Amino acid sequence: LWYRPHDIEISPYDPEKHVWIVDADGHFVAKFTNDGSELVMTLGTPGEPGEDDTHFRRPTFLVFMDENTMYLADGYDNTRIIKYDMDGNILAQWGQKGVGEGKETRPGYWNNVHGIAVDPTTREVFVNDRDNGRVQVFDENGNYLREWNFWKGRRGAPQDIHSFIVTSDQKLWAADQGTHKILGYDLEGHYLYSWGSWGEYAGGMWGVHGMSTDNEGNFYTASVNNGRIQKFRPRAGANQEFMVGKPWPGVW
Repeated sequence: LWYRPHDIEISPYDPEKHVWIVDADGHFVAKFTNDGSELVMTLGTPGEPGEDDTHFRRPTFLVFMDENTMYLADGYDNTRIIKYDMDGNILAQWGQKGVGEGKETRPGYWNNVHGIAVDPTTREVFVNDRDNGRVQVFDENGNYLREWNFWKGRRGAPQDIHSFIVTSDQKLWAADQGTHKILGYDLEGHYLYSWGSWGEYAGGMWGVHGMSTDNEGNFYTASVNNGRIQKFRPRAGANQEFMVGKPWPGVW
C-alpha cells in the first residue's frame, strides 16, 4: 500500500480520531479509522503523479483549520496548496513553481513546499518555502499577506527548515536541519528562542522532519536521518516563554 509515508495527522476537531497519512512518493493521501482497520477516503491517485484535481506530485504535509477545513501541501514537485472540506471537495488552491536557492522573491512562487501550519484564530495559513528559506503567510483562501526569511546571511543562521507548527500561544516553531535546532518565532517572524544540537544521544537532533505537541505540554519529534521519535516532557519550573506551546483546542 505504501510508497513513502511522509506525514501522519489526526484532526483535533474529529471526535472519531481518524488517521490521515500523506504518502509523498505514492502521490496520495489516505484516511483511516483510528484503529487502521478501514480505509475511509483517498485523495489523489495512488502511484500516479499529476497536476490536476485528482492527482498530486509528491505531497508533503496536511493541516486542519477547523472541523470543516483542511489544507494539503503538494509539495515537493507541484508546489501548491490545496484547500479541502472534510469530504474531500476542493475549495481553493494556489501556488506556482518558482526558482530556489534563496533567489525567489515572488509571493506564491515556491520551490519546495515542505511545511504548512495554520492559526485558527486569524485563519491565516503559513507556508514553508524550504528551498528559499522563507515563510509566506496567506489568508484562508490564498491571498498573500506577508512573509519573512529564515536565512539572515550570518554564521549560525537557520539553513534548512524541514517543517514547522503554529501552537495555541501563537508562536511558530521550526525544525532546522542545518543547525539541528528547534527555533521559535512570533507570527510576524521575530526570532524568540532556540534550543537543540546535533547528536544521536537522548535529546539530540538529526533531521527533525515532523513534530507535534499534546495538551499536557509534551513535545514530540520525528527524525528522518536516524529514524527516531523522541518525547520531551516539560521540566518543573521551566520558563513557559521558552517552551513549545500546546496544540489548538479541539474536541479531545
